Amino acid sequence: MWFFFSPNIIYGPDSIDFMENISGDKCFIITDKVVKDLGYLKILTDVLDKSGKKYEVFDDVVPDPREEGVLKARDLCLNYAPDIIIALGGGSVMDTAKVVWVLYEFPEFSLDDIHAFRNDLYDMGKKAKLVAIPTTSGTGAETTFITVISRYEDEIWKKFFFLHRGLIPTYAIIDPIFPAGMPLELTVNTAFDALAHAIEGLGTLWRNEFSDALALKAIELVFKYLPIIHKDEKNLEARDFLHQAATIAGLAFGNGQVHIGHTLGHSWGSMYHVHHGKSVGIVLKYVTQFIMNDSEKDDAIKIYAKLAKQLGWVSWSEVDKKAAEKVIEKLVDLQKEVNFPMSLKETGVSKEDFEKGLDSLVNLCFQDASSVLTPRSTSGAEFRKLYEYAYEGRDIDF
Repeated sequence: MWFFFSPNIIYGPDSIDFMENISGDKCFIITDKVVKDLGYLKILTDVLDKSGKKYEVFDDVVPDPREEGVLKARDLCLNYAPDIIIALGGGSVMDTAKVVWVLYEFPEFSLDDIHAFRNDLYDMGKKAKLVAIPTTSGTGAETTFITVISRYEDEIWKKFFFLHRGLIPTYAIIDPIFPAGMPLELTVNTAFDALAHAIEGLGTLWRNEFSDALALKAIELVFKYLPIIHKDEKNLEARDFLHQAATIAGLAFGNGQVHIGHTLGHSWGSMYHVHHGKSVGIVLKYVTQFIMNDSEKDDAIKIYAKLAKQLGWVSWSEVDKKAAEKVIEKLVDLQKEVNFPMSLKETGVSKEDFEKGLDSLVNLCFQDASSVLTPRSTSGAEFRKLYEYAYEGRDIDF
């Protein structure tokens, strides 16, 4: 037995107007200062005003949200007692809102009560619906049951996973009006997050027919529309399709998961405060090469050869190894076309700081749940080498 979980998805131009159809009079909006300053909060509240809904706003979400901030939002939500919780923002906002939703539905819970083995969490939504409205095109968090919250331990902010399928939002509204104004660098970084979800997802141990189909479409859309946006940031059609691609990749990720690309990326982001999409996007090439170099089995070669053939990058008669290598070639071409960094060195971390932090990076990898879904067994020595190669921008030869 397996599962496929998804929110109700409303997408395309003017999909924000669907808020009028969601029952409930009181909305608790969770967002951040940037979203508010960009005017996106007003777009939402104008719709709520038009439909006669009341609302209260918590706009103190920060990147890589921390436990104390989540608990502050929880207290405000409990006091307001809403019918609808709305997450308006990127992945950090979505993660905060999912946890607040649980702690509102179950006020006696702490964060550590949120885990995959609680049957009571399947009963989410009795007090409020959760509506997720992404303003970036990348995380796919509007479709997933995983949250990442930071907690200070051992003199470092560690990222902890709190997850359960009951945390999937009730609705996801995918309106391109929100990412239309994203700065170009953020657009590229978040798009590579979506691409990592899809390309890693094809290789994970939990991959399945549903996730494979969604990953394939997401990859096709990112490769087609990200270069268009890079040339013309105001192209609304491309923005719309890239926004859809991120959600489709999120569905693939949420139901098939990812592997050591996110393990390496999470650890790098925790140590050096580099944008998540940039971190996982840079290491994507290296971890894909790594699993294709598995000497014990050629599953990854077959998977990525099929991807290249399905997307028309090579002919169906091409031998698998050469076809799989085309995926790496196309990924590098895309990075160059949209000025995306090719190595971890380009994130601004000095060689001295990198070498000093390497042991800690490797230790963090073993604390990251994504690592267990890697199709090729990975030791501490291999994590170290992956970081060293990715830092210098060297092709994986082991």
